[in-house]
Amino acid sequence: HTQCLYIFIYVCCRRSGYDNVLLFNFLVPRLVELSERPRVCKKGNRVTSITTRSGIEFRDIARLLAPSTSLRKFGELFGLEQAKAHFPFSYLTSVDRLKYDSLPLDPAAWRSDLTGDNPTLEELAAIRDEALVMWNALGCRNVGDYLSGYLHLDIEILHEGAKRWISTLETLLSLNFVELGKFTISSLSY
Repeated sequence: HTQCLYIFIYVCCRRSGYDNVLLFNFLVPRLVELSERPRVCKKGNRVTSITTRSGIEFRDIARLLAPSTSLRKFGELFGLEQAKAHFPFSYLTSVDRLKYDSLPLDPAAWRSDLTGDNPTLEELAAIRDEALVMWNALGCRNVGDYLSGYLHLDIEILHEGAKRWISTLETLLSLNFVELGKFTISSLSY
């Protein structure tokens, strides 16, 4: 008999803890309701994975990249058309905010302590405007819809970049990770 292992990748911001609002106020309680007895693994105050008794594992997307690589840089490295989007994580103080019918318009709400940058209000307004274009393109009705699109884009960037990386390795080194299971990708390992 064949056993399947399901691994779901979730997106979070390195060292930020912003994802904890969603993980601990929505996902973990829902898994408990479903009698999945979630086991939460943390590194400091950051969740690295959540495993259920049925073998489903939720992992931090940041752990799939080399430590010094951001998802934005990863996409740029492989010349992807898709660019990392922006999300006002400091705005997401409760799960209820996902129901709000618009993104924050105040440019200051788009400031991020994750990058170490100190953009001007004009630059923050441009970030906000870029997010509003994405909001409209996705047909979002609420912040939850936007967050879903934002996270989907992160997964798309990771997927497309990884495909190009694997293709490059196959071309340059005649190495196919799918066929040669004995090899591992060290920067993608746990």
